[in-house]
Parts: sequence; C-alpha cells; structure tokens
Amino acid sequence: MKCVKLLFVAGLVIASPALLQPAMAQSISGLYVTGDGGASFLPDLKLKDGGATANEQFNTGTAYGGAVGYDTGNGARFEIDSNYILNNLTHLGGSSTNGHLDSTSVMLNGQVDLLHHASVTPYAGVGIGYENVGINADGTAGHDWKPAYQAEAGLRTDINDKVSVFGEYRFTQSEAQEIADTHQHFADHGLLAGLTWHMGQ
Repeated sequence: MKCVKLLFVAGLVIASPALLQPAMAQSISGLYVTGDGGASFLPDLKLKDGGATANEQFNTGTAYGGAVGYDTGNGARFEIDSNYILNNLTHLGGSSTNGHLDSTSVMLNGQVDLLHHASVTPYAGVGIGYENVGINADGTAGHDWKPAYQAEAGLRTDINDKVSVFGEYRFTQSEAQEIADTHQHFADHGLLAGLTWHMGQ
C-alpha cells in the first residue's frame, strides 16, 4: 500500500505540469535511450543456510539504470534494460546486523501505451532476463546470476519532440540464488523516475 501511495504521488507530480498545456505525448518511431533512478523497497526476504532460515529486513534502498530501445511509432516499444539496486540490511533472524544486498539486472522488455494522444500517457510492460544478486551479511558473501522477470506500469509525458519524462512502478523477481552455501530468495518493488531521449527525429 505504501508503494501504491508513493506511485500515485509521483504520478501527480509528473502529470501536473503537462495537464496545464495542450502538448500531447506521442509515440515517436526510432531508437531511444533512457536513464532513471529512484527507490527500492525490498520485502522481508529469507536466507536459508543448511536447515536454518533467517528473516531479513532492509532499509529503503536506491535504484538506478537505463535502457536502449526501439519505438515502433504505434505505442509499442522494445528495449534492453539494466538496473542496479542497493539495500542495507538492518536485521537478520531478529537480531541487528550490518550488511547489504545488491543486484544488477539485464532484461529484454516490451512496453505498450494504454492511452494515445493524451497529455499524460499510461503504459505497462514486462521483461525477462537475468539478475546477479549478491549479499554481504553475517559472514555470508557472494553473487549469483539467475533467470528473472519484471513487470512495470507508469506514466509518460513529452517535454519536447526529443525528450520525455516518465515515472513508474517496477516489480522484479528472480529465481533463488545459491550464495556461499546459502539459498537466497529475491524480489524487489521499485519506484523510478527518468528521462527518455528520442533519436527518431
């Protein structure tokens, strides 16, 4: 619920200036690049070591990344996306601890606009790829690549015919990692804002 509220607020911030002008968000055919950053909200995860399972609790983390893609011009886009996430670990198995979890993802995404010729365009997308998740806490350290997927929903508006601004919610989940004889589950909720530069015109 907290993530939904933050996404709603972010959407209002992005949408408010656009609603005051008649410019329409358009799907511009051709290549584009994006850059984004924001916050990462990890749910309580589980670290399994042998027969023991320890619950992990994290602080709000940071996320940033970018993509290179192609816009078909009819509201559909395809891109290669990479994102880096870093969250500090505060508790492990009910005890205070110092550590962190980080991940780097590489995904092939597809996006589609849900509304055309509007000042603010909602969109949705899905992606599949790989994620390298690493943990460093309580004597456990290591990284592991695993298949992963993500789903996203956001709002986009044009600043001019070259640059668009967007805000989105993104959910990412990978297969459980095998790190230093431990079994690590990973999922993440992200709130991101960014810019897109269109090279099609």
